[in-house]
Amino acid sequence: MKTSFLRSLFILSLGLVLPIFSLLAFSEEEAAHSVWSLWLGSHYTGYQDFSKKVGEFDRGKEEAVPEISLSFSGYRKDQSLDFLGHYYDPKRISFDLAGKSKDGFSGLVSYRSFYRHRATDLLENLMAREAVDQQNKPGGKMFTYEHEVPDANFGYTRYEIKSDFQVKIPGSVMLKIIAAHRSILEKGDEQKVISMHCSSCHMISKSVKVDRRTHTASAGIEIDPGPLFFSYVGSFRTFKSEVPGPEAFYDTAQHPVNGTLLDEFGTRTVFNGEVVEFGTTPETQKMSHTAKVKADLGEKSEISGSFTHSQAKNVSAGIEANSNGGIFKYVFRPNLKTKMIALASLSRVESDEVPVDLPLWRDGLTGGGQDFDWTRYSNLTRTVAKGSAELIYQPSRKYRVFLSAGYEGTKRDDYPYYGAEGKTTKLRFSAGGKYRPNLRYSGRLKYFFENTDDPFSPYEQLFERAGQDVLEKLPDNNWWYYFQRDTLRYGSITNQPTNLHGVELDLNFKPDHKISLSATLKASLGTNGDTDSLDFERTQLHPQVLVSFAPTLKSNVFGSVAYVYHKSNGLAAVAMMDG
Repeated sequence: MKTSFLRSLFILSLGLVLPIFSLLAFSEEEAAHSVWSLWLGSHYTGYQDFSKKVGEFDRGKEEAVPEISLSFSGYRKDQSLDFLGHYYDPKRISFDLAGKSKDGFSGLVSYRSFYRHRATDLLENLMAREAVDQQNKPGGKMFTYEHEVPDANFGYTRYEIKSDFQVKIPGSVMLKIIAAHRSILEKGDEQKVISMHCSSCHMISKSVKVDRRTHTASAGIEIDPGPLFFSYVGSFRTFKSEVPGPEAFYDTAQHPVNGTLLDEFGTRTVFNGEVVEFGTTPETQKMSHTAKVKADLGEKSEISGSFTHSQAKNVSAGIEANSNGGIFKYVFRPNLKTKMIALASLSRVESDEVPVDLPLWRDGLTGGGQDFDWTRYSNLTRTVAKGSAELIYQPSRKYRVFLSAGYEGTKRDDYPYYGAEGKTTKLRFSAGGKYRPNLRYSGRLKYFFENTDDPFSPYEQLFERAGQDVLEKLPDNNWWYYFQRDTLRYGSITNQPTNLHGVELDLNFKPDHKISLSATLKASLGTNGDTDSLDFERTQLHPQVLVSFAPTLKSNVFGSVAYVYHKSNGLAAVAMMDG
């Protein structure tokens, strides 16, 4: 705690001193002007029935904490400097330092830190035990769990440092060089849970150190000679965890009641009676290139577009994903009252397949020896095409109407199975308007509809039909195994609607300069009756009322009331012992 506080104090002191030194850098040949403010105070947080999820980003200390805020602005004829710093507690500190000059230089440096609580999964919701008869007589098979650190307080501190600089080439107002940097550091502890094989039904919760580091550097140019604008930015990002992967002893596979049949159970598992590394964080790298173009086509129209290529690598696993995408935009204004916008985009993502090598199943036992090696084909490998058109018409200053329609098509190369090329198509429509007869009243109304053909969903794998009599037994073996029962599985269910209707309404009323009233309403109804096991329906309603009262120029009282209603249906699947 002492080290963290000293680090925070140093960063705050640095932020306080930087503006002073920067102001001294102003030339005395011309008059400099500055404005600054200092806020000193304290805050206290109390907790009753504290939930780490509710207070996820609060430090969680029931004590009074000093709080400091400082702002500073200094400028002269062709230079300016701005600083804003805030000390909330030892783990939540921020500051921004920005400066620019008319000769073409601008820069920004910022720092942010906060603490994030990670709630502990107690695993208690997974408690279960086999019943051997209809009277619920307990059997020997049961689910068990253990917490190696039962009183752990999981969480980590996140630090973010950013810098952004832009420089115009001397003697040219058309060429600008851009450079930026961003680093994110996360340090603390988090929970990792390892799940043993079904013969022991055993879960272990462990505390694992967090030391994750993300660094991004980018550079580019902008060229703006007049009617044509061009820019290019290249970016390189790395992510790595400095903590080695956690390890745990994987239970010896055996009969869950009497501890026998070690060969039978051991040959069904990948790990058995050994120390295993689990929950590892892969090292990744990403390189991206983005080019943008914009051009004016006379007084009534303009076009713009961009193209992006990126390559993401999982360095630890030796696999990568490549993507290419382009966007085109056309704006046309036939007159002062009408505006039309057309958008089109096309993107392609290709992700490497992953071969999975498994030991022979039940090797050396009767009916065994099956080779279950397989290749995982990623459903990220896809082509996405989008298009939309919007018409905006404003015949007078009092009201405006709009109408838009859009299309989105997604083709997945290898989903729901290899070579299937599953396709999801979305059609969108919206219409609405805004009315403002005078400065006291205004209103906006929007209706939207979305139709989705074949939304993404799990494929024929959710449930299992009764009827093992139709299955073929293995040679010289009278037992049934899970892989044999795949032919009995069925059920494709999704929480994505095929038809979605929605309304958005905003009303504003300001009877005088002291009082303002606002009311908003968002409502939607989504349905999906195309799945074989569920007629899905979801209703959402969100009204809100805001009131503001300013009796004087120096005081303001405001408040709001919001209500959220969310109702949907679904299926509850109960896990059974012995499958």
